[in-house]
Amino acid sequence: MNGAWGIFANAAWSDMKVTRRGICYESPKNHLSFFLKQEGINWLAFLKRFNLHGVLCDDMGLGKTLQASAIVASDIAEHRASNGGDDDLPSLIVCPSTLVGHWVFEIEKFIDMSVITTLQYVGSAQERSSLRTMFAKHNVIVTSYDVVRKDIDYLRQLLWNFCILDEGHMIKNSKSKITGAVKQLKAQHRLILSGTPIQNNVLELWSLFDFLMPGFLGTERQFQATYGKPLLAARDSRCSSKDAEAGVLAMEALHKQ
Repeated sequence: MNGAWGIFANAAWSDMKVTRRGICYESPKNHLSFFLKQEGINWLAFLKRFNLHGVLCDDMGLGKTLQASAIVASDIAEHRASNGGDDDLPSLIVCPSTLVGHWVFEIEKFIDMSVITTLQYVGSAQERSSLRTMFAKHNVIVTSYDVVRKDIDYLRQLLWNFCILDEGHMIKNSKSKITGAVKQLKAQHRLILSGTPIQNNVLELWSLFDFLMPGFLGTERQFQATYGKPLLAARDSRCSSKDAEAGVLAMEALHKQ
């Protein structure tokens, strides 16, 4: 097995760790979970191959962290193989502050340090300023949404390989300062991980896609008029048959996007 799936498959087996040389294979602990992760890895590899961006919406506990880590590791390995050992651009992982340590733990547990070297970009303003001098020595930077908001003047100057938003529904409010900061980040590949991408209304979907593919769903006002209002009206139990039909048509049109 090679590429992202090979990296994931190796990590999915008992008491084994991913290295550049690979490992021997045994039976996975949970065949159903393994199959679902395989589908996710295949999809992420498809997105990367065609320079697309997307939202991985697996439920909690189905391995979104590992799948995302595997695709980043695969890209690093492929780039080294084709460029004589030099690393590509670093990748940025943005998550709630309580998950920064978890991300680093999971990556170091399953991905060998010869492939990925992580840096936790957290702490006070003075500590973060010092950590910036270490960016060049690490190919995956893990930070929080709040730090991105505070340090966006610096972070927006950098170009990232992958920019991965864990619990990406954090940018559902297009008017929040965190959302505004995150959307200024520049990356070749953009991914959102969230088990609940839409929590209240379909307009939240627009904000997520405005990060992934700006302009793909039109402006916020256009999206609200075309999809948001018809879908909201159709949810009312007292809506007319005309409004109900308009809601169905809006949903079908949105699915075709």
